[in-house]
Amino acid sequence: MKKIFSVLLMAVAVFTLTGCNNDEEYVRPDVLEVQLIPSRDAAVLDAQRKPLEDLLEAALGMDVNVTVATDYNALIEGMGSGQIHVGLLATTAYVLAADEGKAEVILKSLRYDVNDAGELLTDEPLVSGYKSQLVVDKDSGITSVADLQGKTIAISSFTSTSGFVWPANLLADNGLDPVNDVTWVNAGGHDNAILAVLNGSADAAFTFKDARTLVVGEHPNVMTDVTFVLNTTLIPNDTISVIPNLDPYLKAAIRLAFLNIAASEDGHEIIKAVYSHEGYAIAVDSEYDIVRTYLERQEEWDFGE
Repeated sequence: MKKIFSVLLMAVAVFTLTGCNNDEEYVRPDVLEVQLIPSRDAAVLDAQRKPLEDLLEAALGMDVNVTVATDYNALIEGMGSGQIHVGLLATTAYVLAADEGKAEVILKSLRYDVNDAGELLTDEPLVSGYKSQLVVDKDSGITSVADLQGKTIAISSFTSTSGFVWPANLLADNGLDPVNDVTWVNAGGHDNAILAVLNGSADAAFTFKDARTLVVGEHPNVMTDVTFVLNTTLIPNDTISVIPNLDPYLKAAIRLAFLNIAASEDGHEIIKAVYSHEGYAIAVDSEYDIVRTYLERQEEWDFGE
């Protein structure tokens, strides 16, 4: 079935490409530059760079260099300058890049859904959306959004969809001023946001659900010491995106490479270790319009980040 799927996908890609303008200038690099976003500790991501690089080189038949960005903005700017050709962009980072003409989505990630106890629902189908969660110290007394007034909230970054965009809108929907009623702390990763609650430097954290598992190895009691309070509404999953002027045949090959890597035993372990991805599906830009709606609302807020 996987083989048939791959053949069909390539056929669709070739059919699509017949409509391309042959006079248009496309980029086909000698070395494909792929960059990861630092949504978790860079050392963890760094350990997976070479294995992913090797799989992509084997699939594409060309040199590939996989690196870890210093932050979301660096990756977006790298794609805008053409120095990075493929970016594993989080949801909001993708929308910002796409609306500046710097990125084009080719795939969205698939994951197992997670219940409120942090357990993967492995008996259910993979999902293309996820939720942000509010977590707090077990003794904080915080049980609702209203209880966040005057509190310090740890986030992975100000461009994180689950760490900031959805939470800020959630606060506004519940009558809190996202600018003046709380203090946001950029922890530099979802795992670090959880750690901020554990070490007492933040009263609460908003992370993807369930980021607590990222630190359970070092903190076995994290699932009880950092307690779940509530979910946000559904968020479109993160993306694999390319620069818009990348050679169309190479775009199709990259799409197929990631689909096949996810379907292989070794490849699946790597993408799971990087971002907890379980697979990929073809994505289109319009799936991310809800993010644009939230970002437009947010333009009137000045967080001084």
